[in-house]
Amino acid sequence: MAMDANTMASQLGFAAEFFNSDPELSQLIRNAVNGQWDTQKFQGAFMNTNWYRSRSAAMRTYADLQTRDPSEFAATVERKRQEVRDKASQLGIQWDESYINEVANAFLYWFPDEKAQTDFYAQRINYTPGQMGGTPAAVEMQVNKLAGDYGLSLTNGQISDYVSGIMHESYTEDNVKGFMRDMAKSKYSGMSGFLDQGMTVRQVAAPYVSSYSNLLEVNGDTVDLKDNVLQQALQGTPPAAGQPPQMKSVYQFERDVRRDPRWLRTKNARDSITSAGQGVLKDMGLVA
Repeated sequence: MAMDANTMASQLGFAAEFFNSDPELSQLIRNAVNGQWDTQKFQGAFMNTNWYRSRSAAMRTYADLQTRDPSEFAATVERKRQEVRDKASQLGIQWDESYINEVANAFLYWFPDEKAQTDFYAQRINYTPGQMGGTPAAVEMQVNKLAGDYGLSLTNGQISDYVSGIMHESYTEDNVKGFMRDMAKSKYSGMSGFLDQGMTVRQVAAPYVSSYSNLLEVNGDTVDLKDNVLQQALQGTPPAAGQPPQMKSVYQFERDVRRDPRWLRTKNARDSITSAGQGVLKDMGLVA
């Protein structure tokens, strides 16, 4: 039984309309039907066409669906458009509907690979520190929290590099954490051993922060490790010439906090001064 164009095309998983959409392919299927080629010969000739060799598998699938099932093709494109809208919004990227349509079709036709699409989005994020929304803002918050935990002050350039690196998937959060740990080891050489064990500067500084919050009567969760009196304690001083700095003891740190003008404005400072005054008067025998 002779095969018609529909039967012949179905051997390769396509519809006849697909072959009729291109002059080269249209001539090919006419030759195949006229010669009643077997599947192997037809497939070999198809794969040897300029049309086939100049297109990826995604392009061929895209073109086939467009001719074989226009309604499903339209639904596929619309689903991709919505995916692009959602992703752009999540990344804080502003695209109009015309460009969203272009991107959706390009993803389906040119580069369906997920990694390629991720790179496409990442390259179009115009990152501005403190002015982003969506995922970039969340990543920026994450980077700033890590910097705070390691007692570091980052420039806008450093923040931009870390955020962009994570968005491009060239860095992971662990990579950024490692970068900051190395910076902290240089800045707080007296706690290098603790940092090598996986602790953050904030974790090492917990006893100092506790004393700081108690003496200055502030919420410990809001204490900034970059506070001068904390920095002096955590960075420490060399115990002797040529030796690495050592952190101050908590006792030394508390003594320094009591010398800070802020301590004099606290209730515990007033109570301490009053108590000390009472002790002097008792020693002088002026009060019982």
